[in-house]
Amino acid sequence: MKTRDFFKLFFIVVGVYDVLLGGAFAVFYKNIYAYLNIALPNHPGYIFVPALFIIAGGIGEFLIAKDPLRNVDLAIMRLLMKLSFALAVFYSYFKFGVPPIFMLISTASVIGVVVNIMFIRWANAENAKA
Repeated sequence: MKTRDFFKLFFIVVGVYDVLLGGAFAVFYKNIYAYLNIALPNHPGYIFVPALFIIAGGIGEFLIAKDPLRNVDLAIMRLLMKLSFALAVFYSYFKFGVPPIFMLISTASVIGVVVNIMFIRWANAENAKA
């Protein structure tokens, strides 16, 4: 598999993951929180805002996959979003405690950060050749 094809597939898979994850939390948050025995926040906006941001991020992943070399800046933005989410959850986990499901999702974000860094390095090298 060519490097370009690998990254396109990666961004498509992550896009699907983000849209499904955000969609599940937006639509089924009561069921998910009940199943995981997590107390609901005092207002559903605390669920909807991050869920919709995750969906929007997933759409961003699809845009990157559509034309990877043109959308390096969008990949940098997604990297920063994933990194800020993961750092906030990790900090909160050790400082205040958060449900383990959010640690799992954050770990997936860290993997995304690593692959995004690899992509950005590759894309910048490819763009420099052109």
